[in-house]
Amino acid sequence: MVRVGATLALIAALVVALVAWLRPTAPELLVYTACDFAVEVDGVLRCDDEAPRDVAALCGAGRASVALSHGDAVTRATLCADATPRPGANGWGRMRGEDLEALAIPVDLNQASASELESLPGIGPELARRIVEGRPYATVDDLNRVRGIGPARLTAVRPRARVKASGQDP
Repeated sequence: MVRVGATLALIAALVVALVAWLRPTAPELLVYTACDFAVEVDGVLRCDDEAPRDVAALCGAGRASVALSHGDAVTRATLCADATPRPGANGWGRMRGEDLEALAIPVDLNQASASELESLPGIGPELARRIVEGRPYATVDDLNRVRGIGPARLTAVRPRARVKASGQDP
């Protein structure tokens, strides 16, 4: 009798485990925010009308009006303490690659860091390194000269890749 009870308990446990394994899981909750202009200020995403457009808007009157770009990440205290803030200086960088990807922020092939380039579809660390080494690019289509980027990968990258013309605003 004990063996029958133990066998039934084992079968019941296996059935429960099988049902749990076969039951479809709920998809991950993904939150996408559509922003025409996004800036990360002190780790907080600011979109559109809430996003500062220049340093003066962050640091107050009397500061130089240096424009922020879509996808910039700034630390107010560090940025505002700098007498001449500029992109790439302390307190002024770009959002993480995952954030750029989630917001579908375009990436400039001639100016982006390797980690920013990795946010492009199908671009890993090695291809990002090759893209950096192949600079400058006159057009996005020039990526086809980078070993490892063929027509399919170029098609995947094209919606987010940009080449800013010299003298063009960010």
